[in-house]
Amino acid sequence: MFPSMQRRPLGWPPSILAFIAMIAVGCAVDDKTTSGEESTPTSENDPTDPSDPSDPSDPTTDPTDPANDPTNESGGEDTVPPPPTVCNDPSAYTPYTTATHPTGKVSAMPWNAPTTSLENFQSYGLAMVECSNNKSTRTHLDVTAGCLNAVTDTHGQIVSTSAGAFRAVVLGHTAADPAHAIRWTDQSIEYSFMYTATSGAGVLPGFKAFVRYNTEEDLYVASWRMDGVVQIQRKQCGVYTPLKILKTYGAPSAGAWHRMRFDAVGNTLELYLDGVKVITVTDSAFASGTMGIRTDAMTGALIDDWRVN
Repeated sequence: MFPSMQRRPLGWPPSILAFIAMIAVGCAVDDKTTSGEESTPTSENDPTDPSDPSDPSDPTTDPTDPANDPTNESGGEDTVPPPPTVCNDPSAYTPYTTATHPTGKVSAMPWNAPTTSLENFQSYGLAMVECSNNKSTRTHLDVTAGCLNAVTDTHGQIVSTSAGAFRAVVLGHTAADPAHAIRWTDQSIEYSFMYTATSGAGVLPGFKAFVRYNTEEDLYVASWRMDGVVQIQRKQCGVYTPLKILKTYGAPSAGAWHRMRFDAVGNTLELYLDGVKVITVTDSAFASGTMGIRTDAMTGALIDDWRVN
């Protein structure tokens, strides 16, 4: 580092030693902040999807798994947590208002779907369940992008927007407060899906699930994509942060039914695919919210047995 200097038998003067130590610390910091894995595309946001007006750039570096976060707390609250801190973008969709909403676990406040905590599409006949241009059709869900239809075999069928997106969120209400959607704390969403091929516009085709959804800008999302990527991300104020990425897990096969389940209990997030737990991470950004489903470039895909636990 200092080629003109020769070590003296009796050591360096204190002032020189202090200067060398400062430079050594600086080099160590630079090495730590510039290292990282090769990035991979991980955006969950369709840049042309009108239901997501912010369309942020998605961070792409797989970070260190935070499962050993020393701030992790065990699941199960004895007291109701405050609403999570969100960016409060007035243009962002949210099922919540500034009023106080009922808050608790799904076990204490079940989803008031046609069958308790279950949407199996058996009560509609051949009909439209809901479309994003008329979100007041049903009280137990909001379709915020595209349409959801019921088809002959008592399945739900996805109709994407022209940009390729479909999104629907769960709405829960209590008998004591039917005007305000429930903020669930511990929660789990699962659903079955089948597709024959990708269809329509859209980026990074695949199937997603939301937990602790507060606004379209503030949520957790798990993805199983057609390029084989499986991951859990946090989206906060429109910015995605990967919490764990499996880059080569493999895509769900076409023409077969698959099952996706996403849990949020305490600070622990877990993703199950076809009954197998594939990711566990911890994060404390959001303590409550609702749940939902998103697909990209999957017009015509079927979903069924949409369950909230």
